[in-house]
Amino acid sequence: MDRKELIRTLEESRREIEPGQDVGIEPFRPEDALGVALAYHEAYGDAFPLEYVYDPAEIARRNASGDLHTVVARTPKGEVVGLFGLFRPAPNPEVYEAGQLIVRKSYRKRNVATALNEEALDHLPLRLRLPVMFCEAVGNHAASQHLSEVKGMAFTGLEVESMPPLASAKTDGPARNISLFLLFKVFEKSPRAVHLPGAYQAFCEGVYAELALPRTILPGKPPADDTVVASRFVLPEIGLVRQTVQRCGRDLGELVTASEAAAGERGLVQVFLNLGDAAAPQAVEALRDRGYFFSGLLPYWFGADGLAMQKIGREPDWEAIQVCSPKADAVRVMVREDFKRAWKGRRS
Repeated sequence: MDRKELIRTLEESRREIEPGQDVGIEPFRPEDALGVALAYHEAYGDAFPLEYVYDPAEIARRNASGDLHTVVARTPKGEVVGLFGLFRPAPNPEVYEAGQLIVRKSYRKRNVATALNEEALDHLPLRLRLPVMFCEAVGNHAASQHLSEVKGMAFTGLEVESMPPLASAKTDGPARNISLFLLFKVFEKSPRAVHLPGAYQAFCEGVYAELALPRTILPGKPPADDTVVASRFVLPEIGLVRQTVQRCGRDLGELVTASEAAAGERGLVQVFLNLGDAAAPQAVEALRDRGYFFSGLLPYWFGADGLAMQKIGREPDWEAIQVCSPKADAVRVMVREDFKRAWKGRRS
């Protein structure tokens, strides 16, 4: 079924859930799949960028395969009133993202989110022996940032206006997209060699120190071969194009030009680079010359670390980006200053 058919099926399956019931926090069971899909539909309408969240069969399949580990808040009747998941977003399958925390409206303000967060960020990674975990915490409020930071996650970047507004968002005018803070927690701190661009070396070294990651910094080299792309992600409704580049080649500029054309004048292009690739520092400098600015450090993203750059067609609404702590604010300030440098260069 396509998205429209999936949404129509969910709308026909929707039932009211009696409020005030006891809630248990437990691992996903196949019979939870419909309730999980209904929770996504309530929170995001039909606008969530990944179609599988509306497909109960695909939700069940991904949980069975290990690509997705969902924790659910369930009533004694078996109704799903909340969820939190761990899933694989990176070329390195040992990196799991913690995210998509959802609580049904009738069960908010009952500490369900806190209980889900504790299970997903404390107990589940240890039970599954996950090496690396990260999350994208929304910038339109500080709650999810705080929940992640108190669990020992470190701020490593900020993706500006990279997520569509929630279906439930109420605004006086057109809603701006939501910015996302990147946070990482590393359980297995294996050494890596990295080729760091000079412009962001101090920031990266600060993150390495905070996470206690052993790193050897090597010099960069010019690209020698063609670019190798690990994946491409497109979100047409907000003009987002993300290229995850395994190896930077001499033709990287052609790839970037095509991405910018696909994103449109007011879109957002993200380029995730492999810091295990000696050509990465030169690629970063080339992107900076084209108006790109820093987005984040991605420990172990490729096996080696990754570094994300971004370019946006309009100035972000910086005042709308809320922060939970001085560390979050320091990242916001750093990214904003680098944006100013890139924006000034594009207009000079």
